[in-house]
Amino acid sequence: MRRIAFVNEKGGTCKTTLAVNLAAFLARQGRRVLLVDLDTQGHAGKSLGCDVRELRPNVYDLLLDPNRPLASVARPTAVPGLDLVPANKALAEFPLAVAYDRERTLRLARRLDAAEGRYDYVVIDSPPSAGLFLTSALLAATDVVIPVATTYLALDGCAEVAATIEQLKAEHGREDLRVAMVVPTLYRKSVLADEVMAKLREYFPGRVAGTVLSHSVHLDEAQGHGQSIWQYAPRSKGAKMMQALGAELLGRLEGVARPAPEDAAALDA
Repeated sequence: MRRIAFVNEKGGTCKTTLAVNLAAFLARQGRRVLLVDLDTQGHAGKSLGCDVRELRPNVYDLLLDPNRPLASVARPTAVPGLDLVPANKALAEFPLAVAYDRERTLRLARRLDAAEGRYDYVVIDSPPSAGLFLTSALLAATDVVIPVATTYLALDGCAEVAATIEQLKAEHGREDLRVAMVVPTLYRKSVLADEVMAKLREYFPGRVAGTVLSHSVHLDEAQGHGQSIWQYAPRSKGAKMMQALGAELLGRLEGVARPAPEDAAALDA
């Protein structure tokens, strides 16, 4: 079972959009997928039509109670094969509740052990900030996907994530933890965006996605309707971008060579 953490310490990088829709893509390919929301805003659940505001039990209960079965928290979604562990504001109390637990950053990894054999993939949507939840997501993961907006300031956030990963690998002996894919997002054809792309390819050789995620109104609307892009607008540019990114990610995870265009603006028409 592969565990994929979608992480960036900066907000506004389309992280949840990618996590939700690529989880849906994997489920559409016949994989059994669990999506775990680690953000107090609960946007992953909301993007799939789940009213998470007062929903219990949720990821907070799963992390706090080591005896709670995963099956009691994981909920089916409208996407066949995709289950959700939701989050809401209750999760904000978790850092204080486990303040004296020296192994608090490993709780998520241990709870996800129960998903072994039940799911093929666990997708973790982490919050857009450094701290306990980001560290927990990385220590629970086998693979990391980093969305990066094509701006110079976003490069700083990407470098911070890379440094955090290297630090955790050294401190916890996690040499198996790897960056599976870096996804440029919010791409608009410009000299600046192409310079950022060149920097990403230099820093992450062979790991930058061949397709970028440019703006798509259909992706925004799909989230507003609580649906994946394939439920809402399966023939849209947004669906084509997600399809290409999903195929590339699946190839990287399962070792199947899938050609991707080197020109990252290929789907920006």
